[in-house]
Amino acid sequence: MLVLVAVLFFGAAEFCSGRNTSFSCIEKEREALLKFKLCFHDPSHMLSSWKGNDCCEWRGVGCDKNNGYVISIQLRGSVFANQQRQLSLIDDVKEVGSSLLKLRYLEHLDLSNNNFNGNLIPPSFGLMKQLRYLNLSYTQFRGNIPGELGNLTRLHVLDLSSYYYGGLKVDDDIKWTCLSSLQQLDMSGVNLNHASSNLFQIASGNFLS
Repeated sequence: MLVLVAVLFFGAAEFCSGRNTSFSCIEKEREALLKFKLCFHDPSHMLSSWKGNDCCEWRGVGCDKNNGYVISIQLRGSVFANQQRQLSLIDDVKEVGSSLLKLRYLEHLDLSNNNFNGNLIPPSFGLMKQLRYLNLSYTQFRGNIPGELGNLTRLHVLDLSSYYYGGLKVDDDIKWTCLSSLQQLDMSGVNLNHASSNLFQIASGNFLS
């Protein structure tokens, strides 16, 4: 009887402490993050904590405490001389997109101030339909912004600002009117010469920065 009472007591203590309501990360998602890691040169060791079994404990990774799914990746780089830290792409940028696609519940993605070496933004970024926040500012992406980003109907924040005017370009393929949840948009430095009127309609009707 005493043993049973003790078991119940410690079980209740663990429940109240929240340990029973937290999950370790999903194994398939851990593998996807490790594949993502292999795409980059990491001289400042931004991803040095990305090892071991529980990816929810890795720096920059946030998980849903109720089920363990990865819902946030925050890997903002820095180019300041006294605090320079930056990931630099060494693999095919398509591998970055395909790895992130396996994080089916990802809501927040910040890859700003990292170096993607003039590659195109992967169209697969537009297939991450749970995204509410997407920051690809100052990442040295070049070329046309993929029309697939128009699929991100839950997106609240989109930052595509660039150091180099015209490095990124907008064409008419993006279904801007589908981005009805947008609350903040930054396209500083983006070439808008070929943007459709839908972009400016959303800009004047919603918010924008």
